[in-house]
Amino acid sequence: MNSQAALKKLRELLDDETYQKVMEELAGTTVYFPASGTPTDRNERNLMLKDDFYSGQYEIADLAHKYDLSISRTYKILQSK
Repeated sequence: MNSQAALKKLRELLDDETYQKVMEELAGTTVYFPASGTPTDRNERNLMLKDDFYSGQYEIADLAHKYDLSISRTYKILQSK
């Protein structure tokens, strides 16, 4: 979903006062909302991803798809300490 569509959806979900407050507080900020059903904590997600990888049951592409990440991001997570 592009930014304009996301803002339109946000406007539909919030009342006018709340929408204006969000716009004022977060103006110029990029906000990422994780897909539902995925861990919201990056550290938790990364640990789960590493556990899956070291279990030997998943290929890199499978992990990228499972965790909704790019393949390059998946590699970076696996290479991190």
